[in-house]
Amino acid sequence: MRTVPAPDMKNPHTVRSQLLLLLLCMLAAPAVIKAQQAGFTYTSSPVSQCAPATFTFRNTSTGTPLSVLWNFGNGNTSNDLNPVITFPAAGALTITLTAYYQNGSSSATQNLMVYALPVPDFTVNTAIACGPYTATFTDLTPGGVQRIWDFGDGTPTVTTNSPTVQHQFTRIDTFDVTLTVSNTNGCSKTLKKQNFIKLAAPVINVSGTGLQGCVPFSANLSASVTTINNDPVTAYAWVFGDSQSGNATTPGITHVYNSAGNFNVSLSVTTQQGCTAQRNFPQLVKTGAAPTNVSFTATRPDNCAGSSARLLATATNASRYRWNFGDGTTYEGSENDINRVFRTSGPVTIQMSAGSNGCFTSATPITLNNNGPVADFTFARRCDNKNAYNFTNTSAGSASDTYEWDFGDNSPLENIAHPIHAYTQPGTYNVRLTVRNTAQNCMSTIFKTVYVFDADFHTGVGTICRSSEVDYGVLHVPHTLVDSYNWKFGDGTTLTTTEVDIKKTMLVKGLFTDTLIIRYNDPAYCADTVVKTDHLNVIAPVAGFTLAATACEGQPVRFTESSVPSPNIPLTNWKWDLGNGTLSAIQVPVPTKYNASGAYPVKLVVTDARNCVDSVTIQIPIRPTPFVHAVTPLAKICEGTSVTLQALSNDPVVWKPAYRMSCTNCYNPSVSPLKDTSYIVVATNAYGCTASDTVAIKVVPTIHLSMSPDTAICLGMSAQLRAAGAVTYTWAPNSETISGTATAMPVATPIVNTTYTVTARNDNDCPAATAQVTVTVKPVPTVNVGPDQVVTAGSLVHLTSTYSNDVVKWEWKPGTYLDCATCPQTVSTVRQSMDYALEVTSTNGCTKSDVMNIKLVCDKGNVFFPTGFTPNGDGANDIFYPRGKGVQVIKSLRIFNRFGQEVFKRENFNVEDISQGWNGTMNGKALPPDVYIYLFEAVCDTKEKFQLKGNVTLFR
Repeated sequence: MRTVPAPDMKNPHTVRSQLLLLLLCMLAAPAVIKAQQAGFTYTSSPVSQCAPATFTFRNTSTGTPLSVLWNFGNGNTSNDLNPVITFPAAGALTITLTAYYQNGSSSATQNLMVYALPVPDFTVNTAIACGPYTATFTDLTPGGVQRIWDFGDGTPTVTTNSPTVQHQFTRIDTFDVTLTVSNTNGCSKTLKKQNFIKLAAPVINVSGTGLQGCVPFSANLSASVTTINNDPVTAYAWVFGDSQSGNATTPGITHVYNSAGNFNVSLSVTTQQGCTAQRNFPQLVKTGAAPTNVSFTATRPDNCAGSSARLLATATNASRYRWNFGDGTTYEGSENDINRVFRTSGPVTIQMSAGSNGCFTSATPITLNNNGPVADFTFARRCDNKNAYNFTNTSAGSASDTYEWDFGDNSPLENIAHPIHAYTQPGTYNVRLTVRNTAQNCMSTIFKTVYVFDADFHTGVGTICRSSEVDYGVLHVPHTLVDSYNWKFGDGTTLTTTEVDIKKTMLVKGLFTDTLIIRYNDPAYCADTVVKTDHLNVIAPVAGFTLAATACEGQPVRFTESSVPSPNIPLTNWKWDLGNGTLSAIQVPVPTKYNASGAYPVKLVVTDARNCVDSVTIQIPIRPTPFVHAVTPLAKICEGTSVTLQALSNDPVVWKPAYRMSCTNCYNPSVSPLKDTSYIVVATNAYGCTASDTVAIKVVPTIHLSMSPDTAICLGMSAQLRAAGAVTYTWAPNSETISGTATAMPVATPIVNTTYTVTARNDNDCPAATAQVTVTVKPVPTVNVGPDQVVTAGSLVHLTSTYSNDVVKWEWKPGTYLDCATCPQTVSTVRQSMDYALEVTSTNGCTKSDVMNIKLVCDKGNVFFPTGFTPNGDGANDIFYPRGKGVQVIKSLRIFNRFGQEVFKRENFNVEDISQGWNGTMNGKALPPDVYIYLFEAVCDTKEKFQLKGNVTLFR
């Protein structure tokens, strides 16, 4: 008795109801059925079955099921014979395999467990320290039983069952620490914390006040030390560079240097936790002796403020000079010879000090009078005409009575105090103002740089693809004057920068107007605004596609490309990623299949003739296909009978073809086909997805047996029997007189009259048909042509025969060389060795044959030579030539005298040809009577060669 499992109505792939299976069992005819039992095994990777675990299921069902249905206990199913499934999460699962057979189904169930991975975590007592350092690590993983630690410092890994472990780090560095934890189920997972441990030494800096001066020099040194975890410094060890050292427990220390020089200072520190560090400070302290003989002179051609004064300092043991020019400016450096122009009027007092390593000696000050004017001016760019500038005289000192303006562009000089000048060309101009006080005979000159420019910017392109970079560059602007470039782009974005060249990615299509406002750091220049209207055209195609219809798993999905190109720019390239591993580079991809339901990201990238690109990604829903299985209790029926088919499905079904079917939209139609027919059942679910199954009905046709007619044969002959109209045949009687009893066309060889019966079948389960055929056996005549013969080539052979009295016809085969081929006795002029067969026919039409072999021999008996001849011209025996029969050709005839001299030679001629013989002469002269020797070579009709040697007597 079969147990039918309760169906799971939540699963769209389950059987419609138990009733279908029960009905199938009822329809099945009683028969001997091979064992039909569902079963399966599985293996996992990893073997530990830790999530995510991949299981390979192997169907071991017996009886060769027509289809299978797997239920994996997590809402997923499969119709694959040996599926491979990945379970991403831990848990207990019940796996059920249902195998569907022609006559029913069977189920097998197994439980399996997918184990959870541990969630590793760990901590350390201190993550930052100075080396060497021993750290204590603690594993915080719940359920961890074994740990493998890798401390990242090149030391071997440590395996332990304890949650805590200690490890010593010996070098200054940062270290990645890795922990692999295994739980009680054997599942393991690894956690790596990068730069988790940091070992660092204290960082030392030294500062101080007055670190250079005259000896004896007291240097106040102060240390600042940064330590790990605020570890306090407990000891400072100083080396002062003058062979002296000092120790302290506080950061500050004072040391007196008694000699001049540059001194390297070194400091070593030790912290409370034992961390140490040391740092050198080259030439931190400089000391020197006070210079002597310190003085300076000030010389110039006149006392006008605009004249250059030479200041020359002298001193002994000095390397540095401090100048105070009395006009608010100073200088300190190694220069002792200075040319100075004073830009103020009136007296100035100049002071100078000479020094060495911070130890200075002052010289006696000198006062200079500065008469006359001091040239100066300002200018401002006119905002209404940016090539024109307002110049304003701001000279100080004594009043000026003349002005001379040179604007640097070769224009005429101006002699008014506050001119306005317009430049005709952009450029950089050196403007000179010279002022004079005639009464004091003094003049002063000043130069200033004026920039004349037309601000602009460029992009280098007019039309670009969306997502392309545009290179914006500012043109013609003296960039050192710029405070900021303020961009307002046509796509609504803004940017304030000091960069001359910028890059901008255009993400929006359109025709754009860009504005640039330039603000300057010199108030002489008013801001510039540059506007470029509709100068940048950003274009791009719009990628798009749609589905031609509902997409179903396992069935071809057609896509319709609906991209919109930019005006007058055709699309040239399409790249599809169909989300199932399929790529395509044509406009409309070949329909593709998705082997599982779900959402698939389908991406289309289009490119146009300007190489502009756009892409779109759409999540395509792939709908599940319905479950359907077609079953028949009988796969084979006899013509004229019927069978009920069974459709197992949760969804509406339609059968096709409708050939001799009771209904096409029912689950259990009755069919009575007259020929082999495959019936297809198609199920359609709510999504419009379809699935089909096929059941083949083989029809055993009614037998229409045909038989060959009765026949007669001669004794010893065979008759071909023929039966047709069925699949299998059985002949009787089963004797040695028939070649086979299970073939449609056996060969019968009876020795007496026999009747044969054939039983024909199209199938063992369908009715048989029988028929008979009689074979009559007739006697055969007798014949004898005698023994084989050996004769000389060219001889006549007499062929005779004896035969029975019922013979009425004779035929010799072959008829070659015979004087009569249909006579009982005949003569042959045989020219080669051969067989002659005589076939005789009796009055009842039966035949009999006998064979004689004639062998031809080739030797000297085939040729005759006379022993003498008389070449005297009397017409009798004048020529010596070969005579004979059975000779095909004479290869050569050679004649020699008794001295071995060849007197005659003839080649390739026929026997009995007197014209080719010897007439007893040599070279036209008659030879004397004598005995001559001949050599003869010939080929017989049998193709054999032979030679003769003899002598002949010539008589005169």
